[in-house]
Amino acid sequence: MKKIFKILSSLLAVAAGLLILYVAAVYALVFLPSFSRNDPTEEINRKYFGTEKFYDDFLQEKTWFEMQNPARITIESDDGLKLVAYDLPAGGGEEKSAAGTMILMHGYQSEPVREFASLIHFYHDLGYNIILPFQRTHGESEGKFITFGVKERFDLRGWIVKANEIYGEENPVFIQGISMGCATSVMSLGLDLPSNVRGVIADCGFTSPKEIIWKVLKNDRKVPTAKTIMKIGNLFVKSFAGFDMGEYSTLDAIEFNKERANQIPILFFHGTADAYVPIEMTETNFSYCLGTMLNINGSMTMEPNPQAGKYKYVRIQDSPHAIANLIDPETYHAEVKKFLSKYGKERSAI
Repeated sequence: MKKIFKILSSLLAVAAGLLILYVAAVYALVFLPSFSRNDPTEEINRKYFGTEKFYDDFLQEKTWFEMQNPARITIESDDGLKLVAYDLPAGGGEEKSAAGTMILMHGYQSEPVREFASLIHFYHDLGYNIILPFQRTHGESEGKFITFGVKERFDLRGWIVKANEIYGEENPVFIQGISMGCATSVMSLGLDLPSNVRGVIADCGFTSPKEIIWKVLKNDRKVPTAKTIMKIGNLFVKSFAGFDMGEYSTLDAIEFNKERANQIPILFFHGTADAYVPIEMTETNFSYCLGTMLNINGSMTMEPNPQAGKYKYVRIQDSPHAIANLIDPETYHAEVKKFLSKYGKERSAI
């Protein structure tokens, strides 16, 4: 009997050791790399742009931006982090005559100039002031953990308030986000925002942290224990990063936006060759804008959104992730110009 007990004790000790190793591996190999700071290198930037031409164009636009001597401005997040952004006033510093202000939110483990280099020049030529935040846990902003838009949406609201302090509350504000910056931008619509926020340009964003991380683990990396890793990883997320991967989504924010008397318009973009964020996520976001599914006597039916005309979805053919504005700049610029022109004045209720 003692021998059997000794064997069982040994097996339990081995099992406990293996469990500890497994949990430690999830922490070290999944949680930390996914949620911690990892600023892009030159090699990563080259891979991001895909071609040498796009990379060379980026370097030229980056040089142009630096020659404009943008200021650095700061805010404090709701949880006490110092956040930093570039501030580039409209041409010649004539902010009073500016068309408005663009707040441009970059993506996951990226930085603002990389993703918006050509668009900065584009918006500057259109006469917009431009604010380019480093999202928390990126670049010059403080933070230990990335929260995939959940906390960043509050940071974005802080940048809108800062823009109004600098340029005035009568100044039209547009928000644009790419990838995680897109999710952040759309999620911000679930908050009470100043009335001069005129619209959101949402480029290739995901729906929630839970959905995009599940997609990466299950589809991209084909991890056999993805469900278990998600559960353990979420415990680390709650304990160290202070949020839950499933606590908020773009769909929650869109539902809130639809309850506004004057809904904030959204222009969606997504590339058909996006291998990172599934195009179906943008399609889900867009369809959610058009109406609300209701269960009436056990039958599902859609109640149309009376302000559905404020939403538009543009597919960019053959564009990989996050570079749609480079793949088809003519279509991209034309759609953006129409959007800015249409909604640059007071938001209407129709």
